[in-house]
Amino acid sequence: MKEAPDIWNDNSQPEAYSSEPQDKVSPAGSEKVCPFCEYRTSHSSVYSRHKRTHTGEKPFACPDCDYKTAVSSDLSRHKRTHTGEKPFACPDCDYKTADTSALFRHKRIHTGEKPFACPDCDYKTAISSDLSRHKRTHTGKKPFACPDCDYKTAVSSALSRHKRIHTGEKPYACPYCDYRTGDASALVTHKRLHVGEKPYTCDKCDYRSAISSDLSKHKRTHTGEKPYLCPQCSYRTGDTSSLTAHIRIHTGEKPYSCSDCSFKTGKRSQLHHHRKKFHSHTAATHNLQIC
Repeated sequence: MKEAPDIWNDNSQPEAYSSEPQDKVSPAGSEKVCPFCEYRTSHSSVYSRHKRTHTGEKPFACPDCDYKTAVSSDLSRHKRTHTGEKPFACPDCDYKTADTSALFRHKRIHTGEKPFACPDCDYKTAISSDLSRHKRTHTGKKPFACPDCDYKTAVSSALSRHKRIHTGEKPYACPYCDYRTGDASALVTHKRLHVGEKPYTCDKCDYRSAISSDLSKHKRTHTGEKPYLCPQCSYRTGDTSSLTAHIRIHTGEKPYSCSDCSFKTGKRSQLHHHRKKFHSHTAATHNLQIC
């Protein structure tokens, strides 16, 4: 009669029970497979970082604020927001940044490379997140919702900016004047007024601009494109601000008011002309008011 195998010998211990998914190893031996999904890699550090996307663990903490992250390189990048260090420099211009990926994206401005293409139209971009945002123009999806009002958007950064309307927060300050804003990109554009930088150039003429949307608007003077259509008449334009001013003809809205008399208008330029003509003695120091 054969003896039953000793399942409690030194080489065999009872397996501990755990309710958590256990790490798996692929038949190849060196490759690890995520217990939460089908992700697999042979790099231990990459594997550990990936698992944190499931567990929510953020072991890397900033010593100067409450910031925590699951990725050590993100912490290194974050720390530079405190020190102001920008070690990564563009070899083709004066641009410097604290983020290697930002430098990589910036270089495409010089090369013209646009590797991310929309499968539904001819749109191409140098930035992957811009493509994700663009795709929502086809689907109409607006996954980012404001908790304080009905505002929804397809862009997470737009939601962050919008929330500051409710809080009144303006964390971005100009180093040259008293200007403050809740929008980081608005500060970048504003600072160009002081330094005279105009990085956006037309490939058809000598036009240069400090604002990318102004370049897009200018290019339509070459193409004749007028994509913005009035919903109440046949008016078309290549400029969103012109469309907004035009629609006020239909609505009767006159948001620009003179501080020295009862004059109101739907166009900022008309208010400027009015003040120059009738109130030239105060026009130089006047700030336009919107009621």
